[in-house]
Amino acid sequence: MRGQVAVLVAAVALLAPAPAAAHLRTSRVAVDYRAAVSPLAPDLASALSVRLYRADLAVRLAVHSGHRLVVLGYAGEPFLRLEHGEVLVNAASPTAAGAGLTQSGAGWHVLARSPSLTWHDARIRGLPSGVDRGTWSLPLVVDGQHARLRGTIDRVSAPSRVGWLVLGVVFAALTAVLLAWRPRRALRTACIVLGAVSAIAALVTAAGFSAASTASEGVWVESANEAVFVLVGSIFLFRGSRDSRAMAGGFLGLVALAAGLTRAPVLTHGIVLAALPGQLVRPAVVVAIGAGAAAAILGVVVFFDVLEHYEDPELKRVARS
Repeated sequence: MRGQVAVLVAAVALLAPAPAAAHLRTSRVAVDYRAAVSPLAPDLASALSVRLYRADLAVRLAVHSGHRLVVLGYAGEPFLRLEHGEVLVNAASPTAAGAGLTQSGAGWHVLARSPSLTWHDARIRGLPSGVDRGTWSLPLVVDGQHARLRGTIDRVSAPSRVGWLVLGVVFAALTAVLLAWRPRRALRTACIVLGAVSAIAALVTAAGFSAASTASEGVWVESANEAVFVLVGSIFLFRGSRDSRAMAGGFLGLVALAAGLTRAPVLTHGIVLAALPGQLVRPAVVVAIGAGAAAAILGVVVFFDVLEHYEDPELKRVARS
């Protein structure tokens, strides 16, 4: 029994967030804007390709072989040049300095030996308050001819939070009733069931975000860690005494609660950055938080109840003899 508790306590200690998370390219799980590129004219489509990243509205331009592309800056100055498999930046361009692509100086400098470049452009950004739709454009010079990339940006509102609040109240009420009543068997059963439910919800969200096209290596590592924690907790959830199973449920609830809280922004933003639909991810996050918190709280109660009623087997044997 003590060995099982020690393993669970050690696993809880590993839940502390690692500082490496601060170095991820993006930690967003949801955003408010959807950006799109208007259809390209045939001559433009034959010379280049463009992509907008939904996570941060970054733009990626790639020039096709045999073509020359110049991106004009905010003041109309030559900003970037893509040709011969290279990307060059104009060191004298204020736009380049503002985008962090160059320091100071003059002339063109090789920025990347690649036919493409991804950067954040202030002309493709979020909308002012009260505006739900806007347009953007990037001026170009393609093979000596002036052209312009155009597109739209739409604000996507988050769905109503009433349903999530109701679901949260249900878990809170269940927890309050069990804490007030404190039936020993029901407490342990609730820990086991709530722990299992919250763990499943956490795994659903982990799978959805790790399989997303926007997922970084950090997201994959985070999801893998959660899967390992759930696996460890599940081993104890289905083995051992009822007390150890209940505490395993509390541990799984803590794992799910931590995972759910990191993904709580999906409830306040309109677009979920997951491979699964938002209609599935959002309820899963709410269940991970609600059921996870309930299981964790009840698990603590069970833990102290076990300590209070614990009897050393050796002392018990001596007392009987």
